[in-house]
Amino acid sequence: MSVAVLGEALIDLIIGDDGAYRPHLGGSPYNVAIGLARQGVDVSYLAALSDDSFGDELCASLQREGVRLPLQRRSLWPTSLALVTVNERGQPSYRLYREGIADKDTTLEEVIAHLPPDLQVFHTGSLAITPSQLPKITALFDLLRERGVRISIDINIRLRASIDQQKYLSGVRGLLARADIVKASDEDIDAFALSENLRDAAQQLHEEMRGGLLVLTEGDGGAVLYGAPGVAAPIEKRAYPVAKVSDTVGAGDTFHSAFLANLYRAGELGADPGPDTTAMLAEALDFACAAAAINVSRAGCSPPMLAEVSSFMAATQR
Repeated sequence: MSVAVLGEALIDLIIGDDGAYRPHLGGSPYNVAIGLARQGVDVSYLAALSDDSFGDELCASLQREGVRLPLQRRSLWPTSLALVTVNERGQPSYRLYREGIADKDTTLEEVIAHLPPDLQVFHTGSLAITPSQLPKITALFDLLRERGVRISIDINIRLRASIDQQKYLSGVRGLLARADIVKASDEDIDAFALSENLRDAAQQLHEEMRGGLLVLTEGDGGAVLYGAPGVAAPIEKRAYPVAKVSDTVGAGDTFHSAFLANLYRAGELGADPGPDTTAMLAEALDFACAAAAINVSRAGCSPPMLAEVSSFMAATQR
């Protein structure tokens, strides 16, 4: 059983205290692939990487972490860039450079040809579900559903990624009914302007999924899961305390990779949920909150290993 990831691998240029920008390997799907690999999951990354020096670094990093790269072709297009500024609370904002870049240089036919034969879960989201990529993603989702592959999306809204923001948001909502697992942050939900109450808005988006799971992350408030089988109320887990927050870059990516990895190990990502699914979902939600807490204590996105999360949970009183 394996997981495949499609989406951007880019360079985050993060501004330092001295005003200088420094490069960091990033991109939400790239981070999720790294996070899954560090949790011991068999994972493949399917997007093309550039043949520039940044692409070399991204490629080497994925290989170092044990992520499979079935698509060996390197793109002649450059690696995408994101200018990142971090506010006093450690929350990042992004300005994206996304035209004529490598991770968009992957055709539907290439993705299909390089899907792992034992694929059980396919993950994408973020900049891979913007309007220019939507036809490819929609066609791919339809094929994967026919094959019985479970689909995971981290919607990770970046409004500046599209000039037509309404088209972007409508396109994301159109994918929900094709997904089995969706993660959205409080900021993602807020972008849809569905309700002043974010949990009501999250419930509405979950209803648009027509089944499956929706996870709402609330920063230092924890996380809420909608759609647990046989349970009317959402499952809630509080955030773990963090002595000092370095920044929140990649916290959501770390959360989601840890959530998927925990379900993967428990055998809960198969087509037929087991009898203890609700308990497993609660455990996975708690595990993901712990992984995210470790990540925010570090600079940039640095998903923890399985042993790190287990030790952190055992040592932390909540």
